[in-house]
Amino acid sequence: MPPQIGYLLPTRERVMEGRPETAPLLELAARAEGLGFDSVWVGDSLLARPRHDPLTLLAAVAARTRKAALGTAVFLPALRNPVVLAHQLATLDQISEGRLVLGAGILLMSLNLAYHFGGLHGGL
Repeated sequence: MPPQIGYLLPTRERVMEGRPETAPLLELAARAEGLGFDSVWVGDSLLARPRHDPLTLLAAVAARTRKAALGTAVFLPALRNPVVLAHQLATLDQISEGRLVLGAGILLMSLNLAYHFGGLHGGL
């Protein structure tokens, strides 16, 4: 199998620069596929870095592309309701006609997350 090369959409950079419009990101995804990239990826961060929701954005990317695999880099499922997430992922996989690649990671507990989710029971 030959090496495969993907393209990571700059969702965080665009939002942090004050340019949250999605049309340019969708154009980048279509261009990446047209240039021969094998996949298009979207990052995930609910708390640390602002960016677009990866599953919603990938659904739009799926509508603009035909061949490229669509992936999350790296998705944090621990921050979401598992039943709703399973439904969203199954729907996205159908929309993309089987092109979804779920790159999932674990969530390391930090003081910031512990504070937000009530994990600091009586301090450290």
